[in-house]
Amino acid sequence: MRIGKWRYLAPAAALVLMASACGSDDGDGQGGQEEAEALPASDLNPADRDDLQDGGDFVFALSEYEDQHNLAHVQGNKADVRRVIAAAMPSASNFDEEGGYENNPNYVLDYGVSDDGLEVWYELNPDAEWSNGEPVTWEDYEANAITRSGERDGDFELGSTVGYERIESVEQGDDEFSFTLQLSEPYGEWPTFFNELYPAESMDDDEAFAEDYYRDLPLTAGPFGDAEFDEVAERITLHKNEDWWGEEPKLDRIIFDAMDSDAMAGAFDNGEIDAFYLGYDAAAYQRLEEQEGDGAYFTRAVNHGHRFINLNGSSPRLEDKRVRQAIALTIDRDVMAEVSLGSVDWPITGEVNRLLRSSQHGYQDNSGDLGDVDIDRAEDLLDEAGWTLEGEETVRTNEDGDELTIDFIVSEGLEIAQDEGEIAQDMLSEVGIDVQIQQVPANALFTEYITPGNFEMAAFVLTGQHPFHSGTKGNYGGPLDEDGEDWGNNNSQHSTPEINDLFDEMAEETDEDRYAELANEIDAALWDEVVTIPLYERPGFWVMDENLHNFGESGLAVEWIYEDIGWAAEGE
Repeated sequence: MRIGKWRYLAPAAALVLMASACGSDDGDGQGGQEEAEALPASDLNPADRDDLQDGGDFVFALSEYEDQHNLAHVQGNKADVRRVIAAAMPSASNFDEEGGYENNPNYVLDYGVSDDGLEVWYELNPDAEWSNGEPVTWEDYEANAITRSGERDGDFELGSTVGYERIESVEQGDDEFSFTLQLSEPYGEWPTFFNELYPAESMDDDEAFAEDYYRDLPLTAGPFGDAEFDEVAERITLHKNEDWWGEEPKLDRIIFDAMDSDAMAGAFDNGEIDAFYLGYDAAAYQRLEEQEGDGAYFTRAVNHGHRFINLNGSSPRLEDKRVRQAIALTIDRDVMAEVSLGSVDWPITGEVNRLLRSSQHGYQDNSGDLGDVDIDRAEDLLDEAGWTLEGEETVRTNEDGDELTIDFIVSEGLEIAQDEGEIAQDMLSEVGIDVQIQQVPANALFTEYITPGNFEMAAFVLTGQHPFHSGTKGNYGGPLDEDGEDWGNNNSQHSTPEINDLFDEMAEETDEDRYAELANEIDAALWDEVVTIPLYERPGFWVMDENLHNFGESGLAVEWIYEDIGWAAEGE
């Protein structure tokens, strides 16, 4: 049996950096895993509000200029969209870097759940108002609940109905600022309801649902608003809400500047942006590493995301689980991690859990045998699936003479994606799988390829929206319709009844140990199906101006308290 490790011939500069970064590893990845587990839960360059100046702009680099800003819409489920929306729209709960939660008093004065778990009640803040001066009332929450449950008539392109499908009714309380959700089944993750809220008029109608927040934020109710979309410069500018009822924002404006990831380090170096996510950009790290502590602040903490290779289970060439398993047995995840993380001086480990982060209770790697390279087994599985190598051929064919050629989609302007495609191409050629790399524009990667299912393999990141995990059923469960055609946020377009049932059981679980056990059972089931191949936890590595505070890696909290972000006052 041939079981081996790949050695990817990276560029010389990257090899030098990897050599220095890997010095503390003991050779089996354990050293890197221990380093990863020692990372703090967050790193925000913290400062008291009293030590920050009043005013100023913050220019924040985004990797894409997104069109759809309704997060409930299947095309709006993006991390860059959430960063904008979190500054401008209501949210019922606040989460912390350790995974805790509490009501967000700017919108919800108090909330709770009944002993049987079938009623969730809310007392709203009567001071909360939309930018047109109208109050945020129970009717806004009702409209969001009904639409997101999937029960409203119309063509609503929902990304997920998880949790909301359990809501049977929304009942007004004593006034317009109180209401109760009546649930058909308990939902242990009820604090995730209304993680973002849109006005009723944008949720009642399918046309408004799709169009109101397309390149626009017509109504806002956050510390920032009055949005300006500049489609030429690809910038979104949010202004301080002068009518904000909470803690006064320290900044005057937040400017979200979209650009290729490979351009961010240069923009920072030239003073064009104040912060960006560096992640695993080796060239950016090389360019800026000497500025750490001398004008720049580098964050190092656990990030609530992971990078993976997505396999489209609806593709005729990937619909057989044996083919997907063979791909997993051929991809050397350790090499992928070394190439990406070693070049930015980050703990190197191929261990990753699709649901639980390394900072969470019960975290473990569930890859089993499928996480190791085993070329012989991969070849046997391909043979069993009817893809064989004949004579001196280098690419497998089936009985119809079709070649096992798989398209690997990569985003232009993202060097790491190109590297991953080339590494996968080299590795999979060993077992007779031909990989064709197709570069596509960054702003079209999801809208035109990933979300519609116009791809076979692609590598990207999935980031959590909060510390709970049953909501990821939207990414791994489904389908959403009886015909099996609407997969919502599940880009693999494949799942099983077992996976769906486990997610449903986890959604009701309140015992911490059993919850973690179910999360690991789900991750193991996803490994067996190989809907994705997890590569590594995403580094919590941001670069920012050292005078910018209360921003950076927020861990399981995911978002920032935007009104607390600000610049150090003179003398501080």
